[in-house]
Amino acid sequence: MSLLSDWPTLAWIFIHPLKLPAGARLWMLLPLMACVMVVYRATRVRSPREMPRRTVVDFVGVVVAMSLIAVAFYLAHAAARRWL
Repeated sequence: MSLLSDWPTLAWIFIHPLKLPAGARLWMLLPLMACVMVVYRATRVRSPREMPRRTVVDFVGVVVAMSLIAVAFYLAHAAARRWL
């Protein structure tokens, strides 16, 4: 089986994307961030033993930081709507 024979199936995924509810779209960030952290950490660790722990620490740190940024923007937006 070659990639060329699977082309219509692969194209269908991009032509007909999954219909996700509005609240579920934000949760797709977590698997994406997990994949990014695994690849990033794989390029940085000195030994494979430290990779799982460091990956989880980086993943949690990035998710918490992004959440704090989102809360800050929400509060700034709410303040701007109230006073402007």
